[in-house]
Amino acid sequence: MKRHIKIVNDKKYFFRFTVNQRIQHVILASLVMILVLTGMPLKFHDTFWAPYLYNLVGGITIAPIIHRMAGTVLLCLFVYHVIYMVTVIYKGQIVPLKNKKGLSLVKLVKLLINQPLIPNLKDAKDILSLIKYLFFMTGEHPEGARFTWKEKFDYWAPFWGIAIIGMTGLIMWNEEAASMFLTGEIINYALIAHSDEALLAALFLFIWHWYNVHYSLSVFPMGTVFITGYLSEELMVEEHYEYYVEMMTKEGYKDQILPPLGYDKGESETTKELF
Repeated sequence: MKRHIKIVNDKKYFFRFTVNQRIQHVILASLVMILVLTGMPLKFHDTFWAPYLYNLVGGITIAPIIHRMAGTVLLCLFVYHVIYMVTVIYKGQIVPLKNKKGLSLVKLVKLLINQPLIPNLKDAKDILSLIKYLFFMTGEHPEGARFTWKEKFDYWAPFWGIAIIGMTGLIMWNEEAASMFLTGEIINYALIAHSDEALLAALFLFIWHWYNVHYSLSVFPMGTVFITGYLSEELMVEEHYEYYVEMMTKEGYKDQILPPLGYDKGESETTKELF
């Protein structure tokens, strides 16, 4: 059984992502950058930099082929990820519940809405708490769970973005075939949706996501969890304190739990409740 905490040079690191998940992430990141490089010069074709960038990625002859190939692989990755998530939930949670003869429609719905990546009331409270913390209205930083609201946003924004960009991309790939089933107005909307959603996704990933995982003061110059699968104890305390306390207690390090970020009274309310 995999331990959630490993110790290297007397420092604790907490398990976050499997090899499968990390490979999916690397493929996704690579494809997004390829798609941006081969797609954005067309959207901004009237700018001075677009022709130069487009020529670097193959020009009008090669770039569209690269773009469509990358888009196809991205759609395949999307389908694989959905199957992967369904399989993990089914085998890891539904089957054990079923074997215990405790599976019912109510319990199934409850299980699905309580998945770690599903937004919940705690996320809303954490956002409010973070605003108070940033404006010096409180000294207590939100005690994040296994996945914070920022990570859930990072997950669901690209998830739905890929679905929209993928469907509209398929329409644009063969407009003649699409016109047999769709009106010209819908095809034009597909072009607008594909272009604008792609720009929104690029801005979101290259600004919001990259800042949070690479450029913020806590991780600069680069976060390494997407490579190693493990997060340092310092970052766990800062971003996932609630989950940190849970894992430290589970793994037998209860007496080594650090106080939460921004708390100067010796111990957090979370720690008090657990003890």
